Formats: sequence, structure tokens, C-alpha cells
Amino acid sequence: IAEKLAQGDPGNAGWQRDLSVSFSRIGDVQVAQGNLPAGLASFQGGLAIAEKLAQGDPGNAGWQRDRIVSRVKISGVDPASARRLLGEALAIARQLATSGRLAPVDGWLPAELERRLAAAG
Repeated sequence: IAEKLAQGDPGNAGWQRDLSVSFSRIGDVQVAQGNLPAGLASFQGGLAIAEKLAQGDPGNAGWQRDRIVSRVKISGVDPASARRLLGEALAIARQLATSGRLAPVDGWLPAELERRLAAAG
């Protein structure tokens, strides 16, 4: 349903985000079932939408957070790209924090991303 709504009105950011979140949740299930290639494809689909939303409204901190979450999820199933993706996620989080747009509830993100990046080698 989310896919049909998003396709029917590509300019509706809410429906586009709903589709991105759906891709992410489907990816979570696929990974939990052990289907890493399908999970990766779903996460990448969600990231593609998040990137478009962020390009259309760079000041929207929510879209920026979605870019972080997508990169973290992909890094968990694509070890070859993990370091790059975590570095990109950290850069986004730091930019949000520096500009005062990182939500207080997400204040933990930069430190956690730094920890994950260090663990990724």
C-alpha cells in the first residue's frame, strides 16, 4: 500500500518516508530470517528514498536522521562498506549536533557511531 501511495504521488514527502520506513522494517525481518542479500536490498531502497527526501529539504533534521539510520543498518549487513557508511553517518550526526539540530533524544548518536566506527576497524 505504501508503495502504491508513494508511486501515485512522488511529491508527497510523508508517503515517501512511509515507504522508506517500510523498506527498513522489511529489511529487518529479512535479516532476522538470515536473508542478508534481500535485507541489504531493502535497506538500500530505504536509503535511496531518504537521500531524495534530504536533498529536497536539507534543513529537515528528520530526513538527516533517516540517512544515519539507513547507513547503520546497511553497515550491519555489508561489512565491506561498513567503515565508509559509519563514517558518513557520523559526519551527518556531527553536522546535526554542531548546527543544534540533533534532537535531544538523539544526543547519544555521535558517541555510538564513533564506537561502531572504531569497532569496524
